[in-house]
Amino acid sequence: MLKTRISSDGLPVIDRAGLFPLLNPVFDFSYRNPTNALHLYEYHGRVRINSREFSFSPGDVTCIPAGSIYGFSSEQPGKHWCIHYNDTPRDGAEAVDLPLLTHGGASSPFFREQIQLIARLCGGPTAGWPGEGRQLEARFRLKALLLSLRSSGKPRSGRRRAVPRFDWDVLIAWLDENLVNPLSIKDAAQRANVSPATLAKKFRENYRTTLGGYLLHRRIEKAKALLTSTTMTIFEVGSSVGIGDAQYFNKQFRKVTGVSPTAYRHENRDFLTNLDEVLAVKEGRWIGPGEEQPAP
Repeated sequence: MLKTRISSDGLPVIDRAGLFPLLNPVFDFSYRNPTNALHLYEYHGRVRINSREFSFSPGDVTCIPAGSIYGFSSEQPGKHWCIHYNDTPRDGAEAVDLPLLTHGGASSPFFREQIQLIARLCGGPTAGWPGEGRQLEARFRLKALLLSLRSSGKPRSGRRRAVPRFDWDVLIAWLDENLVNPLSIKDAAQRANVSPATLAKKFRENYRTTLGGYLLHRRIEKAKALLTSTTMTIFEVGSSVGIGDAQYFNKQFRKVTGVSPTAYRHENRDFLTNLDEVLAVKEGRWIGPGEEQPAP
């Protein structure tokens, strides 16, 4: 599993910190930053980090590795606390792996309090504190916070047998890996170890749609990536995402995107030729280094 790696002993260097609104709540808008990005969310949504996708709730935290391509999706976007920082392990030195997603739970107030304090310390002047003192305290607090993410949510030792729990990330990863196959609510429920009725309810609560609706959008998202990054035919793209009938694939693609697969390929392929050199894409135009863009 992809993780964020930090040094075991050094202090992070904070690039920026604060509370930012999510201005582009669709996966078509993506970011790429040269720093690690720590987010604490104040709204429900999903985040896609490279090839992985996670569901998050208020109080959850993501730690995104530097250089990753990531984006957000939310029906009712709000604001999130964000800290961009550098903490690269030295060659040969011990490193610490952080999870991409940490469910805040009872720890959410602590996470939020520390991030707010770090943001204030990195902001304007504070009476009685020299600038270097504030920055040093912010760096120590951030290091402690990052290390707490490593241990947060670990199972406690004891004699009681662990009861398998529903895990969105495991289920979503399995669905994404099997998009080419027919998938039913019964199949997914069996995989998640819940009843079909329970899973259907969870999908409505978390995604405001059915499992079928979710699978359609995921298949179209994958198809969009194949259309713009490969020379596969329309039929081959549809078959690769589990929609083998070319006419039906065309109809479903139009339903989700408003354009045909051929038109989407023509309009977007040129924007993906310099992926390694860009930071973000907005409204169909890639934004390169040095160009103005909203804080993610």
